[in-house]
Amino acid sequence: MPEDDEQRLAGVRARIAAITDPDPTPAELALVLRLLRSFAAKTPGAVEQLTTLLAGRADPGGIRDRAHALKGSAANIGATGLAAVCAVLEDQARAGAVADPARTADRIRSEATGALRAVSTLAEEFAQRCPA
Repeated sequence: MPEDDEQRLAGVRARIAAITDPDPTPAELALVLRLLRSFAAKTPGAVEQLTTLLAGRADPGGIRDRAHALKGSAANIGATGLAAVCAVLEDQARAGAVADPARTADRIRSEATGALRAVSTLAEEFAQRCPA
C-alpha cells in the first residue's frame, strides 16, 4: 500500500478507534460499519456536486456550503486530508473567491479517492467482525 494510502487508513482507523470502545459490542461494530458504508455511498456524489460548482465558477455561497458539508463528513470519519482541502476551499469561498478552482477540484477528487480506499478497506475489516 502506498504511503499516502497507509496514512489515510491510519487516520480513519484512529478516528474510529477514538469513537468506539476498545472491545466494541456487536451493535457498535454494526454502527461503525453503517457509518463507513454511508460515507462511501454519499461521498462520490458530494464530490461531484462540489467539483461541478467549481468548474462552473458558481456562487461562492454554494461552494462554501458544499465544502463545509464535505469537510464535516470527512472529519467525522478521519479523512483529514480531504477535510483540510475542503476547509481551505470553504474559507476561500467565504472570502468570495476561489484561487484556483481547477486545481482545487483535482485535489478534492484525489483526496476523496484516497479516503474512499481507506474507508473501503476498513469497512471490509468491520464487515468480517460483525455478526451475520
